[in-house]
Amino acid sequence: MKIVVDSMGGDNAPFINIEGAIQYLTDPKSTGDVILVGQESVIRKELQSRSFESPRLHIQHASQVVTMDDSPTRSFKEKKDSSMRVGIELVKKGEGHAFISAGSTGATMAYSLLSLGRIPGVDRPAIGAFMPHEDGTTLLLDVGAIAEAKPKNLLQFGIMGSIVYRKITKKEAPRVALMSIGEEAEKGTPLVKEAKRLLEAADLNFNGYAEGRDVFNNKFDVIVTDGFTGNVSLKLAESTFKTLFSMIKNRLDRPSRLIGARLIKPVFTELVGIFDPNNYGGSPLLGIKGISLIAHGSSNEKAIKNALFEAQRLVNSNVTDAIQQEITASLSNITYTDIDEEIIHH
Repeated sequence: MKIVVDSMGGDNAPFINIEGAIQYLTDPKSTGDVILVGQESVIRKELQSRSFESPRLHIQHASQVVTMDDSPTRSFKEKKDSSMRVGIELVKKGEGHAFISAGSTGATMAYSLLSLGRIPGVDRPAIGAFMPHEDGTTLLLDVGAIAEAKPKNLLQFGIMGSIVYRKITKKEAPRVALMSIGEEAEKGTPLVKEAKRLLEAADLNFNGYAEGRDVFNNKFDVIVTDGFTGNVSLKLAESTFKTLFSMIKNRLDRPSRLIGARLIKPVFTELVGIFDPNNYGGSPLLGIKGISLIAHGSSNEKAIKNALFEAQRLVNSNVTDAIQQEITASLSNITYTDIDEEIIHH
């Protein structure tokens, strides 16, 4: 297994990508090789400063860098030797089994789609994010691939989410739900109501509507929504937990509460770890012919290490093959109407 890392992607590149790769390779649970793609002289200098060598670490030179200001489609044509394009091309050629980038989300999506192509039956890819709760995780998708979805997109997201959740967790018939503003059937936007009709007709363990509060409990395994709603939910959750933990920490640091702070510190530290986005590394782009993970631009080295482990898990689970094999069968009973093919505005 060879996992490709865009060394030049992210706010703190290349340092965090190289350090994350080293942490992954020195962890006894890691089984893959890592290919660092980027400006070779820069990568070698960073490795030499750490005196790190490994037969499982490889370097692929790429002279150009995709910036956050670059147009994804234009840079795909004009920056053919960028670390992002060279890295994804390695996956396309079979020389890598997964790709990771903390660079531009839009560019990672566009490059993955243009290079690797879509799985038949999937009109648009989705970004999935595993959200923690007391009993495990809930897979939320889409969290940013497409802001305006069609009913058939949400159906396909539900099918892909169910397949991925089952392959990774080994849980048969994951509980799938559709994000809405209440459990009642009459609630929701026209898009949500049309998507519900399709999901009910599909070969899925569909459990109706989910509400925002259900993302962080064990009521459902997969929650489907459009990329606008999903991305807002994800960013709001991250900000909420960061603010909450900061406020608790500031209050526990007061002299009058030091004794209580010592007692609660182990629990507090555990919870901070559970909700730290860096512990989840990267979000897989589902629906393309290959494994591509999108990491936060602000990722640290721990996030890159965990993204590498996520890639390792996805490769071992044969997720892409499972989606390709199963989505056609899952859609066999579905006949799309004209409205299923439209972006429905409120």
